[in-house]
Amino acid sequence: MSSLLARRAVATGTLGAVAAGSRTAAGIGLATLLGGGNAFDAAVAACLAETVALPSKCGLAGDVVALYLRAGDTTPTSLVALGGAAAGLHDAAAARDWDVPATGGLAVGVPGAPAGYDRLAALGRLGRVRLTEPARALAGRGIVWSALSAHLAHEARHLLAEHQPGGTVYSPATGPIPAGTGLPLPAMARLLAEYAQHGAQLFGGRVGEAVVRRVAAAGGVLTLADLAPVTVDETLAHSVHTSAGPLWATNAPTYGRALTEVFAGQDVTRTGPDRVRDVLARQARGGLAPAGEGTSTVAAADAEGNAVVVVHSNSFPQFGSGLVVEDYDLVLSNRAGRGFAFEQGHPNAPVPGRRPLTTLHAWAARHTAGWLLGATPGGEQQVPWNTALLGALLPTGRGESDLGEALITPRWQLGADGTVTREGEGLPEFGARSSHVIVRSAPGRAAAAADPRWDGAAVAA
Repeated sequence: MSSLLARRAVATGTLGAVAAGSRTAAGIGLATLLGGGNAFDAAVAACLAETVALPSKCGLAGDVVALYLRAGDTTPTSLVALGGAAAGLHDAAAARDWDVPATGGLAVGVPGAPAGYDRLAALGRLGRVRLTEPARALAGRGIVWSALSAHLAHEARHLLAEHQPGGTVYSPATGPIPAGTGLPLPAMARLLAEYAQHGAQLFGGRVGEAVVRRVAAAGGVLTLADLAPVTVDETLAHSVHTSAGPLWATNAPTYGRALTEVFAGQDVTRTGPDRVRDVLARQARGGLAPAGEGTSTVAAADAEGNAVVVVHSNSFPQFGSGLVVEDYDLVLSNRAGRGFAFEQGHPNAPVPGRRPLTTLHAWAARHTAGWLLGATPGGEQQVPWNTALLGALLPTGRGESDLGEALITPRWQLGADGTVTREGEGLPEFGARSSHVIVRSAPGRAAAAADPRWDGAAVAA
């Protein structure tokens, strides 16, 4: 069974390949390649489709972190589209003696996703309007509520009911939505039409006004001025030397620095929980939390040599802040409540405009003919899970068959007290909630791989 899962996790083609956390989104990404797009077009189309298919995980009110290579690049570029602290958040937190819940009105973050998607689309050929259309059409005709979405909505039912006592489209007051139910999202279709028209300026008009009203009703301080488009930070990714060669990762404020610190100067086959525990203990956010489901990942590569991996997120837990803007079926993230340290003078305190530290990150490594790029959701568990994957993948030949074998390697994770739990020892086999995507680029050939543990899929042509 394991060898079968490993083979089915990987797809290879001569035009391009896409992996995503949603099968529907992966298919839309591949259709974009077949329609004349490049890897960036495919990734953006798939990401926008995931905002419809996986509304608990990602959306236009969330954030985007990416790592990419254009054909001919010798170093990956780190892209971070992450909003800073709202102007009034620091004083509001101080007035509460720094007791700010991780969900609710004060927890809502400034969205970076519209600017992030826009910048990635600019690296493609098809343009934002065309890339948005498949997601808009999907929302209009409706999604099939998957078993995963039903599970995540069940876990978040108390959170959603706390902030929407009358129910939401994702969690009606009459009861949970059964898996397999058709769920039209016409309000989200309107949101995507607004994004197609306005792009990074999405929140400058009526959508932003609706967000501000919803946040204010929940006791938050977000303003239209706070919702101005974020600056997308694009810099060459940093790297470290490992026993298996260089490893690149996204830059601060992502946890890419934590991942590379784990591997810096290390024998990758011996890097494990003790090393990861020590590195994470030094992060400015503080202690560990259980793996969350507020994030998804998409990766794409084409035969021209372009490759990109995107991590887009509503933060933690599923359904972010728990607030839904019903006019647009829009789940508001809680990057602020989850990401900042609410403590006077802390280096990660919510000073106006400061971006919070985020566990989101992506990595890259070379193989003999090209590049590997990858990422996973999972909150603080992203570093443990990436460590386990890379420990299996980097010492191999890094061929296409190696991708699937590395994906089924047992995962381990760290508890809040630092204890280690492993698949097959405390966790069921394939019981970790990782959801890796990987792409492998080479001249005239591309491969993608998706973690078999959840609902991801890899496709190629």
